[in-house]
Amino acid sequence: MVIRQDLFGFIDLLALKGKEVLVVQTTTASNMSARVKKIADHENVGAVRDAGWAIHVHGWHQDEKKKWHCKVKDVS
Repeated sequence: MVIRQDLFGFIDLLALKGKEVLVVQTTTASNMSARVKKIADHENVGAVRDAGWAIHVHGWHQDEKKKWHCKVKDVS
């Protein structure tokens, strides 16, 4: 059995560069608003923001040529 759980309840990816930290919730472009709400309402978001971490939602979609594109929303 595989159990998947987001870091702190809403983080799919964690990226580090020097002292900078970026956390990402990734989803489909059509589901971005639901993910933004999920993060805004989450009990752990305040601690992540207080730590100075950047929080992004990445929404993915394919164009008519099947090329993938990513829309980025900063919700830090």
